[in-house]
Amino acid sequence: MAAQQGVVFSRLVLSSGHSQSLSAVRQHQAGIAAIDCVSWALIARYASEELQGLHIIGETPPAPGLPLITSASTSAQQRQTLQSVLGELVTNPAWREVCAASLISGFSPLQRQDYQTIIGFEQQAAVHGVTRL
Repeated sequence: MAAQQGVVFSRLVLSSGHSQSLSAVRQHQAGIAAIDCVSWALIARYASEELQGLHIIGETPPAPGLPLITSASTSAQQRQTLQSVLGELVTNPAWREVCAASLISGFSPLQRQDYQTIIGFEQQAAVHGVTRL
């Protein structure tokens, strides 16, 4: 059981995705759910009924999004090609509609150190007794 400022959670409910988590909250099977802002925006755009009766009660500070992953055996040249193609994809007018529909406006190559913000969130959570994210 986790308790913080008088709020008590008696159990953890695992769903298989954001839509299922939102459904659990709507059906009072869960008290809260953690939904990333991109998923929330896509659901609001394409399945707004899933958000009926739900409200955002808090947000984390901005942090880098999920990385795009390739095989460890991908060469530096292949990685550069992939980054170039993805950059072209989001600027090519032929793909503008597809990218806009997916809320993709660009790609930014990041390094491991750019994700230190998330490590800081993990450390803050541990201070409050949350040791498994």
